[in-house]
Amino acid sequence: MKNSQLPLFVFLGIVFWFVAAMIVRFFDASVYTEGNPNLKYIFALTIPVTFLFLFITSKISKLEYHELLKPVVIMTFTAAFLDAIAMTWFRTLYSNSFEVAFYGAAWILWGVGLGLLFSYIASKR
Repeated sequence: MKNSQLPLFVFLGIVFWFVAAMIVRFFDASVYTEGNPNLKYIFALTIPVTFLFLFITSKISKLEYHELLKPVVIMTFTAAFLDAIAMTWFRTLYSNSFEVAFYGAAWILWGVGLGLLFSYIASKR
């Protein structure tokens, strides 16, 4: 990763976080509520979607998968930081319901964790 690519990875972190935030807003209480059977499906679906985000990142940055750990750290830090800001001061970006926003933010952090895990595994190959 070149230092000149840093803005690209911050930008991708913003874009991926915003896409996830809009997914939370779109599905709202139909998914992100306690005991909702759809919640497990959205968490499971995040696994292949995370691979898709890594594929997009690899193609845009022209980096191999084993080189993505540092960029993904930057992207996921950005996404987690924005998730914290949104939950603290702009919760209604996710939903008017605290419960939906809570589960939605947790789902976004799940995606952050998956991105870090998958890029770490790829870096070891």
